[in-house]
Amino acid sequence: MENFQKMIIGAGAAGLFAALRLGEAGQGKEVLLVERNERAGRKLSATGNGQGNVTNLDLSEKHYRSSDMRLVSSVLHRFGREELLQYMASLGGIFSADEEGRVYPASRQASAVTDLLRFRLAELGVALRTGEKIIAAEKRGGSFYLRAASGSEYCCKTLVLACGGAAAPHFGTDGSGYALARSFGHTVTPLRPSLVQQKTDLPPIRGLKGVRCNCRIRLIRGGHSVCGAEGDVIFTDYGISGNAVFKISPCASAGDTVAIDFLPDTESAALLEALRNKLKSAPALKAEDLFRCVVNSAVGKAILRRCGIDGARNIQDIAGKLPELAQMAKNYTLNLTGSLGFDSAQVTQGGVSALELDENLMSKKVKNLYIVGELVDVDGDCGGYNLQWAFSSGWLAAGAVAGSKN
Repeated sequence: MENFQKMIIGAGAAGLFAALRLGEAGQGKEVLLVERNERAGRKLSATGNGQGNVTNLDLSEKHYRSSDMRLVSSVLHRFGREELLQYMASLGGIFSADEEGRVYPASRQASAVTDLLRFRLAELGVALRTGEKIIAAEKRGGSFYLRAASGSEYCCKTLVLACGGAAAPHFGTDGSGYALARSFGHTVTPLRPSLVQQKTDLPPIRGLKGVRCNCRIRLIRGGHSVCGAEGDVIFTDYGISGNAVFKISPCASAGDTVAIDFLPDTESAALLEALRNKLKSAPALKAEDLFRCVVNSAVGKAILRRCGIDGARNIQDIAGKLPELAQMAKNYTLNLTGSLGFDSAQVTQGGVSALELDENLMSKKVKNLYIVGELVDVDGDCGGYNLQWAFSSGWLAAGAVAGSKN
């Protein structure tokens, strides 16, 4: 059995930052960071579509969901965007924001962010052991005893669980960390995939696979708007994807309706006038050409189909249908049938109840046990919010560990 003062399970964003904080406090030689993958930061290296969206200029608790929003607010105020970027800059990174406030490394390479952290970890002397999956843990007396799938056994005085959630299991985040948390008596709130593509009824999206549009969308439940977003909508063979879809996905459920406005910058009256002008200026056109230079041609054909119009008809024959067509372009509805699930999700909604953790992410049930990152029931909107939570929670938990006398 190997003995350490402190162990961190999981070398993702939260685990790496916890290890770095301990290393910066001069405690690197006391720490073992264990990662089940053969390389640290696999999921981190894929964030932001591989470009590394680490945080957002508009950082506030309004972009998060949790059982304890006071904890979320406290963590973000103590280690937020400015503190994160200052630390990254101290390691030699340069970061900048795009027009939506999403902050990326200047290189636009998420893998470079991971490398930056790994290089510093090595300099600080923190031991990293990869290819080692912890499958059991318990506390006896004042020590934690851990067992790995390899048969190796470990003992430590302080344990940080940074195992990640259940989303994107191909990166090693298969939800096994929840079992470790439960073994210490913790409650795990219901889990569901978030920031994930949505499945829809198929007939309304026939012929649209591969089409990308900038749209405004609304999520409707029981006749009422639940939430909305603007951005890319990408049509697929199963439904819809894109950043606008990811933004509403935390609230979406099978049975909901998504209403798509294909012309968010054009009022309904102006659209109707444009269609009437086309009727006057080119009366010999076919119906399938009505929406040319207005929306994507495939979208135009889909709108016609939804209104029961054969595209081969003469445009003059559908003059009375123009108001209905304009309305359909501004309110194209799709019924949701589900999502692509955890395999495709970027983040997990739900997890270890934040109400069972203190202000420094230490368990209220087991002394010197800390739970951080996606393992906690804190999830954020699309745009760097989930990585910020991972970095912040890992850093603050390790700060408490570094200052403790255990």
